[in-house]
Amino acid sequence: MFSPYNSRAVLPGHIKDLEKCYKINPRNIFSTNPKTEKSAVQTYILHFSPANTSGVNVCENAKNCAKICLHFAGNPAYLNVKQQARLRRTLAFNSNKEAFMLLLVCAILGLINKNLGEQIAIRLNGTSDIRWEEIDFTITPEFASFCRAKYGAILPIGKRNIFEVFNYLKENTGELVTFYDYSKLERNWAECARLGYHLTFSFDGHDNKQNAKIARNALANGVNVAAAFNIKRSQSLPTEWIWQGKKREVLDGDLSDFRPDDKQGGHIIGLRFKLPHGMKWSQSERDSFCMA
Repeated sequence: MFSPYNSRAVLPGHIKDLEKCYKINPRNIFSTNPKTEKSAVQTYILHFSPANTSGVNVCENAKNCAKICLHFAGNPAYLNVKQQARLRRTLAFNSNKEAFMLLLVCAILGLINKNLGEQIAIRLNGTSDIRWEEIDFTITPEFASFCRAKYGAILPIGKRNIFEVFNYLKENTGELVTFYDYSKLERNWAECARLGYHLTFSFDGHDNKQNAKIARNALANGVNVAAAFNIKRSQSLPTEWIWQGKKREVLDGDLSDFRPDDKQGGHIIGLRFKLPHGMKWSQSERDSFCMA
Protein backbone atom coordinates (compact mmCIF):
# COMPACT_ATOMS: atom_id res chain seq x y z
CA MET A 1 0.00 0.00 0.00
CA PHE A 2 1.22 3.50 -0.84
CA SER A 3 0.97 6.60 1.36
CA PRO A 4 -0.93 9.40 -0.42
CA TYR A 5 -0.62 12.91 0.97
CA ASN A 6 -3.16 14.91 -1.05
CA SER A 7 -6.47 13.16 -1.69
CA ARG A 8 -7.74 16.30 -3.45
CA ALA A 9 -5.04 16.25 -6.14
CA VAL A 10 -6.53 17.05 -9.56
CA LEU A 11 -6.07 14.92 -12.67
CA PRO A 12 -4.33 16.51 -15.66
CA GLY A 13 -6.84 18.26 -17.92
CA HIS A 14 -6.95 15.86 -20.89
CA ILE A 15 -7.69 12.91 -18.60
CA LYS A 16 -10.33 14.90 -16.75
CA ASP A 17 -11.93 15.74 -20.10
CA LEU A 18 -12.15 12.03 -20.95
CA GLU A 19 -13.80 11.35 -17.59
CA LYS A 20 -16.38 14.05 -18.15
CA CYS A 21 -17.16 13.15 -21.77
CA TYR A 22 -17.75 9.43 -21.14
CA LYS A 23 -18.82 9.45 -17.47
CA ILE A 24 -15.97 7.22 -16.39
CA ASN A 25 -13.51 7.55 -13.52
CA PRO A 26 -10.94 5.38 -11.70
CA ARG A 27 -13.65 4.05 -9.38
CA ASN A 28 -15.99 2.69 -12.04
CA ILE A 29 -13.60 1.28 -14.65
CA PHE A 30 -13.20 -2.14 -13.02
CA SER A 31 -15.74 -4.59 -11.66
CA THR A 32 -15.84 -8.04 -10.06
CA ASN A 33 -18.05 -11.05 -10.73
CA PRO A 34 -19.04 -14.26 -8.89
CA LYS A 35 -16.54 -16.39 -10.82
CA THR A 36 -13.52 -14.27 -9.89
CA GLU A 37 -14.73 -14.10 -6.30
CA LYS A 38 -13.92 -17.82 -6.03
CA SER A 39 -10.25 -16.94 -6.42
CA ALA A 40 -7.89 -16.61 -3.50
CA VAL A 41 -6.58 -13.40 -5.08
CA GLN A 42 -8.95 -10.43 -5.29
CA THR A 43 -9.54 -9.99 -9.02
CA TYR A 44 -10.85 -6.96 -10.91
CA ILE A 45 -12.06 -7.00 -14.50
CA LEU A 46 -12.20 -4.38 -17.22
CA HIS A 47 -15.31 -4.93 -19.34
CA PHE A 48 -15.73 -3.39 -22.77
CA SER A 49 -18.63 -3.70 -25.17
CA PRO A 50 -17.57 -6.91 -26.96
CA ALA A 51 -16.85 -7.72 -30.60
CA ASN A 52 -18.19 -4.86 -32.77
CA THR A 53 -21.18 -3.92 -30.60
CA SER A 54 -19.67 -0.46 -30.06
CA GLY A 55 -18.97 0.08 -33.75
CA VAL A 56 -15.29 -0.78 -33.21
CA ASN A 57 -14.25 -4.42 -33.07
CA VAL A 58 -12.39 -5.16 -29.82
CA CYS A 59 -12.54 -8.97 -30.30
CA GLU A 60 -10.69 -9.47 -33.56
CA ASN A 61 -10.97 -13.27 -33.68
CA ALA A 62 -14.39 -13.75 -32.12
CA LYS A 63 -16.67 -16.19 -33.91
CA ASN A 64 -18.69 -18.80 -32.01
CA CYS A 65 -18.06 -17.12 -28.66
CA ALA A 66 -19.78 -13.94 -29.89
CA LYS A 67 -23.10 -15.81 -30.00
CA ILE A 68 -23.02 -16.70 -26.30
CA CYS A 69 -21.00 -13.83 -24.85
CA LEU A 70 -21.81 -13.25 -21.18
CA HIS A 71 -22.13 -9.56 -22.02
CA PHE A 72 -25.74 -10.34 -22.92
CA ALA A 73 -26.45 -12.28 -19.72
CA GLY A 74 -27.45 -11.05 -16.28
CA ASN A 75 -30.31 -9.58 -14.31
CA PRO A 76 -32.63 -7.85 -16.84
CA ALA A 77 -33.23 -5.04 -14.34
CA TYR A 78 -29.56 -4.01 -14.53
CA LEU A 79 -28.58 -5.27 -17.98
CA ASN A 80 -29.05 -2.01 -19.87
CA VAL A 81 -27.11 0.01 -17.29
CA LYS A 82 -24.27 -2.53 -17.38
CA GLN A 83 -24.11 -2.55 -21.16
CA GLN A 84 -24.19 1.24 -21.42
CA ALA A 85 -21.29 1.52 -18.96
CA ARG A 86 -19.27 -0.94 -21.05
CA LEU A 87 -20.10 0.99 -24.20
CA ARG A 88 -18.86 4.26 -22.65
CA ARG A 89 -15.58 2.64 -21.61
CA THR A 90 -15.06 1.24 -25.10
CA LEU A 91 -15.77 4.54 -26.78
CA ALA A 92 -13.48 6.33 -24.34
CA PHE A 93 -10.66 3.87 -25.06
CA ASN A 94 -11.07 4.26 -28.81
CA SER A 95 -11.32 8.04 -28.70
CA ASN A 96 -8.15 8.66 -26.66
CA LYS A 97 -6.05 5.60 -25.81
CA GLU A 98 -3.33 7.70 -24.16
CA ALA A 99 -5.69 9.33 -21.66
CA PHE A 100 -7.58 6.07 -21.10
CA MET A 101 -4.40 4.16 -20.25
CA LEU A 102 -3.43 6.82 -17.72
CA LEU A 103 -6.89 6.54 -16.20
CA LEU A 104 -6.36 2.77 -15.98
CA VAL A 105 -3.12 3.36 -14.08
CA CYS A 106 -5.03 5.55 -11.61
CA ALA A 107 -7.72 2.90 -11.20
CA ILE A 108 -5.19 0.17 -10.43
CA LEU A 109 -3.27 2.37 -7.99
CA GLY A 110 -6.56 3.03 -6.21
CA LEU A 111 -7.27 -0.71 -5.99
CA ILE A 112 -3.81 -1.36 -4.53
CA ASN A 113 -4.53 1.12 -1.75
CA LYS A 114 -8.07 -0.19 -1.27
CA ASN A 115 -6.68 -3.69 -0.68
CA LEU A 116 -4.08 -2.44 1.80
CA GLY A 117 -1.15 -3.69 -0.21
CA GLU A 118 -2.42 -7.27 -0.56
CA GLN A 119 -1.85 -8.97 -3.92
CA ILE A 120 -4.54 -8.18 -6.48
CA ALA A 121 -5.19 -9.49 -9.99
CA ILE A 122 -6.33 -7.56 -13.04
CA ARG A 123 -8.08 -8.88 -16.14
CA LEU A 124 -7.98 -6.22 -18.84
CA ASN A 125 -9.90 -8.34 -21.38
CA GLY A 126 -13.08 -9.25 -19.53
CA THR A 127 -15.21 -8.91 -22.67
CA SER A 128 -12.59 -7.92 -25.23
CA ASP A 129 -9.42 -9.30 -26.79
CA ILE A 130 -6.86 -6.52 -27.11
CA ARG A 131 -3.07 -6.79 -27.31
CA TRP A 132 -2.40 -4.53 -24.31
CA GLU A 133 1.30 -5.35 -24.46
CA GLU A 134 1.49 -3.36 -27.71
CA ILE A 135 -0.09 -0.18 -26.32
CA ASP A 136 2.52 2.30 -25.10
CA PHE A 137 1.66 5.57 -23.39
CA THR A 138 3.68 8.36 -21.85
CA ILE A 139 3.90 9.12 -18.15
CA THR A 140 4.66 12.82 -17.98
CA PRO A 141 6.16 14.58 -14.95
CA GLU A 142 2.74 16.21 -14.41
CA PHE A 143 0.94 12.85 -14.29
CA ALA A 144 3.64 11.30 -12.10
CA SER A 145 3.31 14.20 -9.64
CA PHE A 146 -0.45 13.70 -9.52
CA CYS A 147 -0.06 9.97 -8.77
CA ARG A 148 2.53 10.68 -6.08
CA ALA A 149 0.15 13.11 -4.37
CA LYS A 150 -3.10 11.18 -4.88
CA TYR A 151 -1.94 7.58 -4.42
CA GLY A 152 1.54 7.83 -2.92
CA ALA A 153 3.03 5.97 -5.90
CA ILE A 154 6.30 6.91 -7.59
CA LEU A 155 5.98 6.16 -11.30
CA PRO A 156 8.65 5.92 -14.02
CA ILE A 157 8.74 8.89 -16.39
CA GLY A 158 8.56 8.16 -20.11
CA LYS A 159 6.91 5.77 -22.56
CA ARG A 160 5.79 2.41 -21.17
CA ASN A 161 3.08 -0.20 -21.54
CA ILE A 162 0.90 -0.89 -18.54
CA PHE A 163 2.78 -4.04 -17.51
CA GLU A 164 6.10 -2.20 -17.49
CA VAL A 165 4.60 0.48 -15.23
CA PHE A 166 3.51 -2.02 -12.60
CA ASN A 167 6.65 -4.13 -12.95
CA TYR A 168 8.56 -0.96 -12.06
CA LEU A 169 6.41 -0.55 -8.94
CA LYS A 170 6.91 -4.20 -8.01
CA GLU A 171 10.69 -3.88 -8.31
CA ASN A 172 10.82 -0.65 -6.32
CA THR A 173 8.05 -1.02 -3.74
CA GLY A 174 7.11 -4.71 -3.71
CA GLU A 175 3.49 -3.97 -4.69
CA LEU A 176 2.27 -7.05 -6.55
CA VAL A 177 -0.32 -6.80 -9.31
CA THR A 178 -0.89 -9.93 -11.40
CA PHE A 179 -2.26 -9.46 -14.90
CA TYR A 180 -3.94 -12.35 -16.68
CA ASP A 181 -6.40 -12.92 -19.50
CA TYR A 182 -7.91 -15.35 -21.96
CA SER A 183 -7.18 -14.69 -25.64
CA LYS A 184 -8.01 -15.97 -29.11
CA LEU A 185 -5.25 -13.90 -30.71
CA GLU A 186 -1.80 -15.09 -31.68
CA ARG A 187 0.61 -13.31 -29.37
CA ASN A 188 4.29 -13.04 -28.73
CA TRP A 189 3.89 -15.55 -25.91
CA ALA A 190 7.48 -15.22 -24.67
CA GLU A 191 7.27 -11.42 -24.52
CA CYS A 192 3.97 -11.53 -22.62
CA ALA A 193 5.51 -13.96 -20.14
CA ARG A 194 8.52 -11.68 -19.74
CA LEU A 195 6.18 -8.80 -18.94
CA GLY A 196 4.36 -10.91 -16.36
CA TYR A 197 1.17 -10.99 -18.43
CA HIS A 198 -0.27 -14.49 -18.02
CA LEU A 199 -2.33 -15.68 -20.99
CA THR A 200 -4.53 -18.72 -21.53
CA PHE A 201 -5.59 -19.40 -25.10
CA SER A 202 -9.33 -19.80 -25.65
CA PHE A 203 -10.71 -22.60 -27.86
CA ASP A 204 -13.61 -21.45 -30.06
CA GLY A 205 -15.00 -24.64 -31.55
CA HIS A 206 -14.04 -27.30 -34.05
CA ASP A 207 -15.34 -25.32 -37.03
CA ASN A 208 -13.04 -22.35 -36.35
CA LYS A 209 -9.94 -23.43 -38.28
CA GLN A 210 -8.03 -20.20 -37.63
CA ASN A 211 -8.57 -20.67 -33.90
CA ALA A 212 -7.27 -24.25 -34.08
CA LYS A 213 -4.14 -23.08 -35.90
CA ILE A 214 -3.36 -20.44 -33.26
CA ALA A 215 -4.10 -22.99 -30.52
CA ARG A 216 -1.37 -25.24 -31.93
CA ASN A 217 1.04 -22.32 -31.78
CA ALA A 218 0.03 -21.57 -28.18
CA LEU A 219 0.44 -25.20 -27.07
CA ALA A 220 3.83 -25.40 -28.78
CA ASN A 221 4.88 -22.44 -26.63
CA GLY A 222 3.67 -24.07 -23.42
CA VAL A 223 0.50 -21.97 -23.18
CA ASN A 224 -2.59 -23.68 -21.77
CA VAL A 225 -5.81 -23.79 -23.77
CA ALA A 226 -9.22 -23.24 -22.15
CA ALA A 227 -12.09 -25.20 -23.70
CA ALA A 228 -15.72 -25.91 -22.90
CA PHE A 229 -16.99 -29.46 -22.35
CA ASN A 230 -20.69 -30.16 -22.88
CA ILE A 231 -21.37 -31.71 -19.49
CA LYS A 232 -23.56 -30.79 -16.51
CA ARG A 233 -22.21 -28.67 -13.68
CA SER A 234 -22.44 -31.69 -11.37
CA GLN A 235 -20.38 -33.92 -13.69
CA SER A 236 -16.64 -34.40 -13.54
CA LEU A 237 -14.40 -33.33 -16.37
CA PRO A 238 -12.19 -35.95 -18.03
CA THR A 239 -8.70 -36.07 -16.57
CA GLU A 240 -7.12 -36.43 -20.01
CA TRP A 241 -8.13 -35.66 -23.57
CA ILE A 242 -6.52 -36.41 -26.93
CA TRP A 243 -6.45 -33.27 -29.02
CA GLN A 244 -4.34 -32.34 -32.02
CA GLY A 245 -2.73 -35.76 -31.95
CA LYS A 246 -1.53 -35.69 -28.35
CA LYS A 247 -2.92 -36.83 -25.01
CA ARG A 248 -3.17 -33.79 -22.75
CA GLU A 249 -3.98 -33.37 -19.08
CA VAL A 250 -7.29 -31.64 -18.37
CA LEU A 251 -7.36 -29.23 -15.41
CA ASP A 252 -10.67 -28.14 -13.85
CA GLY A 253 -10.98 -24.45 -14.70
CA ASP A 254 -14.25 -24.05 -12.81
CA LEU A 255 -12.57 -24.39 -9.41
CA SER A 256 -11.07 -20.92 -9.76
CA ASP A 257 -10.75 -18.25 -12.43
CA PHE A 258 -7.21 -17.38 -11.31
CA ARG A 259 -5.39 -18.95 -14.25
CA PRO A 260 -1.83 -17.97 -13.15
CA ASP A 261 -2.10 -20.71 -10.50
CA ASP A 262 -2.70 -23.41 -13.12
CA LYS A 263 -0.04 -25.98 -13.89
CA GLN A 264 1.72 -24.67 -16.98
CA GLY A 265 3.00 -26.50 -20.04
CA GLY A 266 0.32 -26.79 -22.70
CA HIS A 267 -2.57 -28.37 -20.79
CA ILE A 268 -6.32 -28.11 -21.39
CA ILE A 269 -8.27 -25.96 -18.93
CA GLY A 270 -11.67 -27.63 -18.89
CA LEU A 271 -14.77 -25.49 -18.37
CA ARG A 272 -18.30 -26.88 -18.13
CA PHE A 273 -20.46 -25.40 -20.89
CA LYS A 274 -22.81 -22.76 -19.48
CA LEU A 275 -25.42 -21.20 -21.75
CA PRO A 276 -26.38 -17.69 -20.58
CA HIS A 277 -29.90 -17.44 -19.17
CA GLY A 278 -32.51 -16.89 -21.86
CA MET A 279 -30.32 -18.04 -24.76
CA LYS A 280 -31.02 -21.12 -26.86
CA TRP A 281 -28.48 -23.21 -28.72
CA SER A 282 -29.10 -26.32 -30.77
CA GLN A 283 -27.31 -29.55 -29.96
CA SER A 284 -25.25 -29.19 -33.16
CA GLU A 285 -24.12 -25.70 -32.06
CA ARG A 286 -23.07 -27.07 -28.68
CA ASP A 287 -21.22 -29.95 -30.31
CA SER A 288 -19.36 -27.57 -32.61
CA PHE A 289 -18.37 -25.08 -29.89
CA CYS A 290 -17.37 -27.55 -27.18
CA MET A 291 -14.22 -29.63 -27.27
CA ALA A 292 -16.34 -32.66 -26.33
